[in-house]
Amino acid sequence: MFERTAPERFDTLPDIPDPAENPVLVGHQNAADMLAGAYRAGKLHHGLLFAGPPGIGKATLAFHLANHLFSNPQWDRAPDRFSPPDPNAQSFRLIAQDAHPSLLHLTRPFVERDKKFKTVITVDEIRRIQRFLSLTPHDGGYRVVIVDPADDLNISAANALLKSLEEPPPRTVFILISHSPGRLLPTIRSRCQVMRLQPLAAAELAALLRQLGVAESGSDEEIAARAKGSVRNAILLSQFGGAEITDALESLVKARRFDANEALRLGDAVSGRERGVQFSIFNRAVLDLVNRRAVALAEAGDVTGAARAAEMWNEINTAIRDAETFNLDRKQHAAGLCARLNAAFGP
Repeated sequence: MFERTAPERFDTLPDIPDPAENPVLVGHQNAADMLAGAYRAGKLHHGLLFAGPPGIGKATLAFHLANHLFSNPQWDRAPDRFSPPDPNAQSFRLIAQDAHPSLLHLTRPFVERDKKFKTVITVDEIRRIQRFLSLTPHDGGYRVVIVDPADDLNISAANALLKSLEEPPPRTVFILISHSPGRLLPTIRSRCQVMRLQPLAAAELAALLRQLGVAESGSDEEIAARAKGSVRNAILLSQFGGAEITDALESLVKARRFDANEALRLGDAVSGRERGVQFSIFNRAVLDLVNRRAVALAEAGDVTGAARAAEMWNEINTAIRDAETFNLDRKQHAAGLCARLNAAFGP
């Protein structure tokens, strides 16, 4: 039975290992081999940007790289491939517990007073980097800073991170996780080696779902196809009502006559204290739907329509963050977004 050792993060899923405590890396073998080879040759870039869709294993790869560096402090003697980490090893457990002296993992902070996570990574979090780097390196090896995801940096935090990237200390590597690298500061991107990671193949994803036991027999391939190569999407679809939420949203958007009562019922299904994951699923489904429409319009040559859809994506993303920050009525938030999408994209 899975027993969590990692501290809870803003995107932690119940009974599912967080990337830091996950000893299994599925896919991304070419990227892992390239990183191992660069380290062995003494040419590992100080800034790495792992880019790709959410939930495909970018953060897991980052922690596996950290484990590789800590397990092989002498780069010229390191193996040319990652070895599967031993979950019982002290280094792995310290990484999982966010307690390794050579690792700093920055993500949305938890606000004890409000009993919730912030919607952004703040400048105060980034200032921890200087304190971390001022300490003597653990056993003379590498130090690793993981920013997960860098998309959540507010402007002050992004500028503060840029200063650290411009003057990195020796034997330090920054790993930025990004779902939308185009939204990062160009100056941050230019100081990193960008590694574009691809969604998992359907067969890889279906096998992983069987291994995790999160899809019923016979449904793993169907879930894998809908998840578009994302482990996280597959888990949300199969375990947290993601399939039903997504289907209900798309039906409301496509309806010739908008059904306000159905929209409110969907709002009920994703609101409430115990439905935080479902609320996140709904919001991600909305953003994905708008993004797909923007891409389709751009590919059809409708530049104006694509620009409008892109602006709508930004407005909805802001509305989502406001709903989380100010504890707005989630039911009304969901129903309102359904109405807006129906008006914009309906028949």
